[in-house]
Amino acid sequence: MGFPYTLVTLVFLSMLPVTMIVPVVKDVVKDRLLGSNWEVAYFTSIPMLGSFLFAPVAGMISDRFKNRKYFISFFCFLDAGLFYLLTIIKDMDLFLFIRFLEGASHIFIIGLLLSSAADQENDPKNKRYYGKGILMGITGMFLSLGGAFGMPLGILGRNNPLLPFYVGSGILVFVGIASFFMLKDKGIHKVKDFKLADLKNAIFENPFLFVPFLFNFIDRFTVGFIISSLNLHLRETLAFHPGMLGVFLGLVLFPMSLLSYPSALLSRKTGVLPLVLVGSTIYGVFLGMSGTTNDFWYLFLFLLLCGIGAGVMFVPSMMLASKMSKPGLTATTMSAFTGVGSLGFMLGPLVSVQMQSVFETLLPKEYSFSALSFFFGFLEIGLVFMTIPFFKKILSKMNRIDEEREKITLANPDPIL
Repeated sequence: MGFPYTLVTLVFLSMLPVTMIVPVVKDVVKDRLLGSNWEVAYFTSIPMLGSFLFAPVAGMISDRFKNRKYFISFFCFLDAGLFYLLTIIKDMDLFLFIRFLEGASHIFIIGLLLSSAADQENDPKNKRYYGKGILMGITGMFLSLGGAFGMPLGILGRNNPLLPFYVGSGILVFVGIASFFMLKDKGIHKVKDFKLADLKNAIFENPFLFVPFLFNFIDRFTVGFIISSLNLHLRETLAFHPGMLGVFLGLVLFPMSLLSYPSALLSRKTGVLPLVLVGSTIYGVFLGMSGTTNDFWYLFLFLLLCGIGAGVMFVPSMMLASKMSKPGLTATTMSAFTGVGSLGFMLGPLVSVQMQSVFETLLPKEYSFSALSFFFGFLEIGLVFMTIPFFKKILSKMNRIDEEREKITLANPDPIL
C-alpha cells in the first residue's frame, strides 16, 4: 500500500485557515467590532472549547456510520460557511457563538482526517504501516506545518482584514470537494474507547504520568499567551502589519514542525526526558525574553530560539506520555494527554489577558508586558525545576514499563493499543 499523499495534503490544507486569521484578529475583533482584549481572548479560546466538547462526538458518529470521507466533506462545507458568516456578523455575542460552532465543526475535519490515517496504521493488511506509528507521525508533522504556513498568509489581510476569512473559506470548500472525490475509506478500525476509570488506573499505576500531562498543559497554555497578548503587543505596541506578525509568530511554529522528526530520532540516543527538559528550558527562557525588547532583530532571534526549544521538546513530550503508560492503556493515556493540552490552549488566552491587567495595575506600563512574558516563560522553567529531582525515578519507571511491554510483546506479537 502506497503513501497516502492525498490524505496528508488535505491535513496540511485544512490547518491553513486556522492560523491564517490569527494575524488579523486585532483588526476584526477590536477595530471592526470594537471589542476589547477580553473579546480577543474569547475569540481564540472559544473554538478550543468547541473542539474540546465535540472531539469525542466526531469519532463516535464516524465509527457508528462506518464512514469518514462523507463526514469530512460535510463539515468542510459547514466550516467554510461559518468562516464566511464571521465576515458578515456585526453583533459580538453572535460573532463569538459562530466562532464556537466553527471550532466544533473544524475538529470534526481534523479528527476524522487523523482517524483516516489511524485506520491505515491499525489495518493488519497494511504491512507497511501497521502498528509502527510512522504514518501518524508524518500526518502530525503535516498538521503542524499547515499551522506554521498559515501564519505568514496573514499578509493577505494587510489591506482587507476579512480577506483571510474569505480565502480560508475557499480552502475549506476545496478540501471538502477533494475529500469527497479523492479520499477512500480503507475500513474503520476502532481503538479502545476512552474511559475515565482506565485513566485513573493508568495514573494509579504510574503517578509520574502527571509529568508529561503537566508539560503538555503548560506548553499549550503558553501558546495561548502567544496568540493573544503577544499578538496584540506586536500589532499595537510595535506596529507590525498582519504579514510581519504572521512571519514572527511563524518563527515559533516552523521550527516546532521541522524539528519534530529529528527530535524523535535524537531521542533514541538521548532518551525522551532529557529532550523534554532541555527543550522546555530553551522555550521558557526565550519566551520570557520575547517581551523584553522592541528591537526587530532581537525579537526575531528570541522567537526563533523559542521555536527551536519547542521543536526539541514537542514530540518527545508525546513520546514520554506514551512510554510512561501501562501496556494496554496507551490509547487512554494519549487521549487524556491531548485533552489536557486542549484545556491549556483554551485557558491560556483568558489567563494571559487577566494577568496583563494585573501587571499593568502593579507596574509601570513600560515593564508590565515584560513581566507578563516572564510569567509565562517561568511557568515552563519552573516545571523543569520541579521535574529534575524526580529524574532518576522517572527513568527507572520507564525502564520497568519497557520491560513489561517487551515481555507482553514476546508473548503476543500483535501491537497493544
